[in-house]
Amino acid sequence: PPRSTLFPYTTLFRSDVVFVFARAEEGPRMPLAAMRATVADLPLNFHLDDSMALAGGRKLSDFASVTVEARITRAGNASTSSGDLFGRIAGVKPGNRKLRLVIDQVQP
Repeated sequence: PPRSTLFPYTTLFRSDVVFVFARAEEGPRMPLAAMRATVADLPLNFHLDDSMALAGGRKLSDFASVTVEARITRAGNASTSSGDLFGRIAGVKPGNRKLRLVIDQVQP
């Protein structure tokens, strides 16, 4: 299954929240599917599908390709904040089980 691994940061806490989600490559920024974990769960095997769709949103399977992102937030909320750590892969076909998503960037 796809895995999310962590760039070597030293300022993280095991309780920091990790969001893994998929977005349409074009169109609304609202995630199509999402899951929540903690830094303690990393490295994380994950699976995103239509059962994880957000209320009122479109289904992951409606799209030929999506962008998959993992984000670590100390605040624990879904909104992006300065200082969040993230990794992103674009052009992912829904159902792809061979991803390696590395969290290696910092939100300005």
